[in-house]
Amino acid sequence: MKRFIFSFFALLAFGFSTVVSAEVFRDGQTVCFYGDSITHGGRFHYVIFDYYLTRYPESVISFINAGVAGDNAGAAMTRIEEDVLVKKPDVVALMFGMNDVGRGYYVENPSEELLKRQAGAIAGYEQNMKRLVGRLQEELNPTFYFITPSPFDETGVNDRNNNQTGCNSGLGKCAEIVRTLASSLSDEKAAGTVNVVDFHAPMTALNAQKQAEDPRWTIVGPDRVHPGAQGHLMMAWLFLKAQGASAVVSDIVLDGTLVVKAENADVSGLKIAEDGTISCVVLEKALPFPIDPEANPVLELLPIVKDLNQELFAVKNLSPGNYELFIDETSVGTFTADELSAGVNLGMNEKTPQFQQAQELRKLGVQRRDTECVLRNYAAVRWYLRRYVNPDDLARVKKFYDEEIPNRTGYFESKVPGYLAQWEQRGDVEKKLAEETSEMLKKRQPVPHRYEIKAVK
Repeated sequence: MKRFIFSFFALLAFGFSTVVSAEVFRDGQTVCFYGDSITHGGRFHYVIFDYYLTRYPESVISFINAGVAGDNAGAAMTRIEEDVLVKKPDVVALMFGMNDVGRGYYVENPSEELLKRQAGAIAGYEQNMKRLVGRLQEELNPTFYFITPSPFDETGVNDRNNNQTGCNSGLGKCAEIVRTLASSLSDEKAAGTVNVVDFHAPMTALNAQKQAEDPRWTIVGPDRVHPGAQGHLMMAWLFLKAQGASAVVSDIVLDGTLVVKAENADVSGLKIAEDGTISCVVLEKALPFPIDPEANPVLELLPIVKDLNQELFAVKNLSPGNYELFIDETSVGTFTADELSAGVNLGMNEKTPQFQQAQELRKLGVQRRDTECVLRNYAAVRWYLRRYVNPDDLARVKKFYDEEIPNRTGYFESKVPGYLAQWEQRGDVEKKLAEETSEMLKKRQPVPHRYEIKAVK
């Protein structure tokens, strides 16, 4: 526990400066995440989506992935109409910078020319962000979430020879631009409609802390750019904390045949049998926050469960001893009377039916994310093609690919044949996405469960 507390406060000391000025998303809102490959992959905002699905099962909030791999704040303007404006989102969360900073300009001993290019890239980022935000204001006037770019891990040790010294400092300058832009915009708009979420400082801080113990550890990934499951969970936590998201799934306190507390839950039929077994029916109004098991190691470093996943159950004034808790006749754990009196957190208890329901929902979400990424892959190819041809003129695109394309083995170039074959059938993918969304909305509803607390003989 001491190690955990030190880890968290070390983050604060290193500059955990997320601005807590936002509100949670509301029923009926459409939220658009607009960014580069870190958004395109969809992991951090799908974790946020999972939180909202499980915590607010009576609300319908639409989440839109508007990320494109390789994009930057300048090029994003070329796709703003079809990727963002036509969707008419109420909220736009922007995260650019990783491809704006000019990673190739950062080397161990940069020349004067490279230093000029670094500065030029930062200046260009500022100008392009202002243009992008101005267009969004003019067309939509949405609530903004300005997300500072996640870090480039230039301090971790690996064997890939892929470091770009100084790049993360450049991203730090991008983060300052984001904060300044948000501050200037907030002077013009109503409070609460311009929000900053800082990924860069706390993720950089965690890297510094952990790499002091193990130089190969990283919250990002071996390519130094793209976070893995732990990093995306941390990003989602930072975002939700900035919103002041509730920690409470439910909070139930029993004392004999008295329901002392039932926050975000209904408790009925509470009784004590002759053998001392306490039983009741619990209908929670939320499911626990489902966390990808691949991300579980970061739970030892950050108070994510404490902050976002408190499914509390307490029974007061039990006689000393051990007690087994059953939910729907399945044992989910044995606890002492003192532990039950203080309250146990079931949010991460893999044996509970609530946990299992939430995890099934998360798995459906992974399938939905993969389907949405098919559409984002189309969007990425269209973004690339616009430099050369009209992406809607498929005959011209084919001629371009067959006769003019500069490099068929490049990331975007290699995807053109798939685009040509599949673009006109995109309606099937959109239908599948809608069906998967509908299925998730149906399967997130909590159901009643029978609780029994029995003394262990």
